[in-house]
Amino acid sequence: MALFAVTYRYEAAQTEEREANKAAHREWLAAAVADGAIATVGPFLDGSGALLLVEADDAEAARSLVGRDPHCVRGFVSEITVRGWMPVYGALA
Repeated sequence: MALFAVTYRYEAAQTEEREANKAAHREWLAAAVADGAIATVGPFLDGSGALLLVEADDAEAARSLVGRDPHCVRGFVSEITVRGWMPVYGALA
């Protein structure tokens, strides 16, 4: 398995709808973390999106996984970027 840095970009115009969907989004994320598919996740403090560290066989598998996130399913993520990432030092190294 490899580690992928996945970023979400949010649109400010969808904030209200996204907030209404937050419980389903967070429930899905908690389950993915518990399953080991996501190492860690959290929003950017400016509200522009989020960072997820995903464990997957390849970038396509990582993209497929996050595509099941209720925020993605409902169209509340305007852009998803997936990049392989290699931690060198720290908790995830």
